[in-house]
Amino acid sequence: MMGEKECDLDHARLARELHDGIAQDLVGVGYSLDVLLADPEATLEARSQLRTLRFTVTDLIDKVRREIFFLRQSTHLSLTREITLSAGDLLNAVHVTLDLDEVEAGLDSEFTYEIYRIAQEVFRNIAVHAQATSVSVQLHLTEGELVLSITDNGIGGAIESNSQYGMRSISDRASAIGGSLEINSDRNGTGITLKVSYEAHAH
Repeated sequence: MMGEKECDLDHARLARELHDGIAQDLVGVGYSLDVLLADPEATLEARSQLRTLRFTVTDLIDKVRREIFFLRQSTHLSLTREITLSAGDLLNAVHVTLDLDEVEAGLDSEFTYEIYRIAQEVFRNIAVHAQATSVSVQLHLTEGELVLSITDNGIGGAIESNSQYGMRSISDRASAIGGSLEINSDRNGTGITLKVSYEAHAH
């Protein structure tokens, strides 16, 4: 019978293979579709079909990422560790300062997944759009609230209604877990703060 340690190693290996294989391949397909969608010579019918396909690929990417997250959770990686890994993965070209509380203690996995995905989407936006050289990430528990704050020194331009920057997706995820999102963005950089009560999501 497989022991707990061997099972954890298998889960960690599978999560890594999904991340380095299928997830990255799907992201590549998504980028290719974005290029085709941006082609000024594409017909309206072609754009409609490509947009539908892009939504499908986006959903598949999210499903794979969800499975990766839960596999890692089964090997006792905390939300704090997941955010740290994601920052290292997506923000490897900038200086990152991390100030993270250990906040896993009994929180629902779906709840922590949404927080992780919000952080991941912000990191991706910074990497692609912000032209930042420095990023600060804070995660704290204070008076029954979980507060995630991510600040960069980039060029700004992030607003909640801007789908190009993924802000709508981030806002929707925040609303889904009963959180509030504050975005301050100007030419000196962008600060995004998520505040959400965690007591309702504790086991």
